[in-house]
Amino acid sequence: MPIRAINAALALELDEGLAVLIPAIRLHVLRRHPEDYERLLPHVASVITAPQFIGDDFKNPGKVELIARVPAAGGPLLVAVDLTMNQHGQYEVRSFYPVAEEKIQGRLSKGYLKRVQIG
Repeated sequence: MPIRAINAALALELDEGLAVLIPAIRLHVLRRHPEDYERLLPHVASVITAPQFIGDDFKNPGKVELIARVPAAGGPLLVAVDLTMNQHGQYEVRSFYPVAEEKIQGRLSKGYLKRVQIG
């Protein structure tokens, strides 16, 4: 995970760690977004490692939103990740789904999302 970028964008002090997608969450996403699951799953890792936007998920405290525009997935993809490490020292992906460009722009204008440059 891009911990330095997350810490800078959200004024946090998270420890370095990997983000993992556990089987229970795969099932959750498959149930909630069945039409998007197969198309989006291959792109989750790239959004986690190189998000274009980082935001605080105010509706779900303790989570961060990592967003990137993924043309191969048909548009922007949001990946929600817990900010608390699990017992294995990993951050867990909680969900992933497509997000509208209008929503990105609205969250940017309200300051909920920050543009980031990874690398």
